[in-house]
Amino acid sequence: MLTILFASSLTAIVSAQALPAANPTAPPLPQTETQPISPSIPATPKPQPERVDKVNRIAPAQAGVALPMDTITVTLPIEKADLIDSKAKSGRLILFFRAVGSRTEGEPLDGPFFEDPQPIASVEVDSIKPGMPITLAESSVWWPDGSELFEGAYEVQAVLDVNNGERGHLAPGNLVSKVTTVNLTRDAAEVIALELTNKIPSAVLPELKNVEWIDFPSPILSKFAGRVVTHRAGVIFPAEYHNIKAKRRIWPTIYVIPGFGGRWTDAADLARKINLAGVSLLWPQAVYVILDPESPLGHHGFVNSALNGPRGLALVSELIPYLQERFRLIGDPSARVLTGHSSGAWTSIWLALNYPETFGAAFASSPDPLDFHTFQMNDLYRDENLFVGEDGIERPSFREPIGPGHEFVPMLVREEVQMERAISPNGTSGEQWDSWAAMFSPVAELEHKPRRLCNPMTGVIDPVTVEAWSRFDIARRISKDWDGWGKLFVERVRVIVGERDSFYLERAAIRLRDAIAAHAREHAAAGKEFPTGPGYIEIVPGATHDSVFPIAQFKFNGEIREYLRRAGHHE
Repeated sequence: MLTILFASSLTAIVSAQALPAANPTAPPLPQTETQPISPSIPATPKPQPERVDKVNRIAPAQAGVALPMDTITVTLPIEKADLIDSKAKSGRLILFFRAVGSRTEGEPLDGPFFEDPQPIASVEVDSIKPGMPITLAESSVWWPDGSELFEGAYEVQAVLDVNNGERGHLAPGNLVSKVTTVNLTRDAAEVIALELTNKIPSAVLPELKNVEWIDFPSPILSKFAGRVVTHRAGVIFPAEYHNIKAKRRIWPTIYVIPGFGGRWTDAADLARKINLAGVSLLWPQAVYVILDPESPLGHHGFVNSALNGPRGLALVSELIPYLQERFRLIGDPSARVLTGHSSGAWTSIWLALNYPETFGAAFASSPDPLDFHTFQMNDLYRDENLFVGEDGIERPSFREPIGPGHEFVPMLVREEVQMERAISPNGTSGEQWDSWAAMFSPVAELEHKPRRLCNPMTGVIDPVTVEAWSRFDIARRISKDWDGWGKLFVERVRVIVGERDSFYLERAAIRLRDAIAAHAREHAAAGKEFPTGPGYIEIVPGATHDSVFPIAQFKFNGEIREYLRRAGHHE
C-alpha cells in the first residue's frame, strides 16, 4: 500500500539573511489545466536585501560617476608551453575570486560558492600563445558587473578551460594559476598579473580487489556526438562474489547514480565502506554499479536529450547488456535496483518510470524538482520571471536553517544564474542551471548550445523553453498517465526528502505526495481501485539536503534488502 506521510517534518554556511521556516501545511496552489490537483506546499520565504559579503562587495557608483577599471593579465609562460596540448588552440579564461575571511572553504577555483557567492570573470581566448598575456578588463564578462563594484583583500586564481570533452573548469588538462592575494580599491585601477603554471591531472583510478573499472566506447553516443563517447562505471563486488564455494553465484545489481558533480570514480569510496567488517549486516549484498552521470555540459540525468544525446537509450541497450554478459548478474528486472541522492535521485526515478522492463525499483533521497510547478521556489508554468516574484521579492536558491523558526539565504537564483553566465555566457558552464538546460532544453537556433530557460540578465522566462522542459516534469507525466506512470510510482518508487531541504526540493515532493493522495481519494469515492504498493514520499522533520542523506541511506539499505528478499534475490 502506498505510504502517505504527513510529518511536519546544497550544505550552506549562514549569511545575514533571516527567513521564516518552510511550512509543509501552507495553503495550496490554485488549480491549473496541467496539474488539476492542488496539494499543499510551503509558503514562499521573503529574503531581505542585505548580503553576506557586504564588507567586500560595493554598490554601483552614482549615475555619471566614472570608476577606474582594474586590468588583469594572465600569461602562459614560455617555459611552461608544454603544459598545453598543441591541438588546444582556443578556450575560455576564467577568474575566480575569494574574499579573504570568507566563510567559504578551498581555493578560489573551487567556486562558484553557494554559501557565500564570490566574484567571477571570464573572456573567450581564440588563440593561445605562450608568453602573450591575455587581458581581462571591462569588455570581459563579470559577476558582479565589473571589478569596480567590489573592493578589499581577495584571493584570485585563473583557469584556462581548454577541455571540451569533460564538464567544467576543473576538467583534466585545463591550466591553472597559483592563488594570488590582491588588494582591490575602488578609486584606483589595479594591474594584476597571473601566470598559468599548472595543469589539472587526469583522475587516477585506484586498484582495489573488489572493484573493476568499466570504460568502453558507446556506438550510440559516439555516433550522436561525432566523437568517441564511452560508458564509464565502477563495479563493486560483494565479499562472496569470488568465493567459488559461496551459496550464491549469480547476484542482484544495485545501480547507484551520483549526485551533481559526482562521478563513477565514487566507487572507490563506496568499495572501502563495503569492505568494512560487519557491513553485510547493514548493506544489501549485491553487485554495486556506480554510473557516470557526467557529460561535457553537466549532469545528464540519463535522459534522451537534444544536447547530451540518447543517454537513457544507450544505458539500457548498451551498458547494462554489457555488464550482464560480463559479470554474474541476475537478468530479471526485479533484481536491478536504482538509487541516488539529489540529481542522482531524480535520475533514479526517471529511469525507473521510463524503463520498467529494465529496472525493478528506485530509492531516491532529496531528488531534484519532481514537479515543475514547484521548481525550487518557482512555478515555471505561471511565473514570468525566474529571479523575482510578482511582489518584487528576489527568489532564494539556497538556504540554511538556524533554528526551528528561522533560516539564512546565502544565494539567490539571480546570483546563481549570473555566476554561471560569468563562467560561460553561452550556457555551457556545466553548472546546475546550465546542466538542467542541457538535459531539458531544445538546441538554440544556429548554435549547438542549450536554449536558455530565462534571460540570464533579467530573469524573464522563455515559455517555449518551459514547454520543452515540461516533457521531463515527472509529476505532470504522472497526472496524465495514472494507469502507467502513476501505477509504477506507487509500486516501485520510494522518496525521502528533508523538510528544510537546502534547495527547497521538499516543495515539489510534497506537491506530488498530495497529488497522489488526492487521486487515490477520488478513485475511492468513485468506487474505483487505485494501485497499491510499497512506494512512498516521506518528509523528514527538520532535515536538510545533506543531513537527510544518512537517514535515507540507513532506511533504504534495510528496505532494499527486504525488497530483494521478497523478490527471491537476497538471502
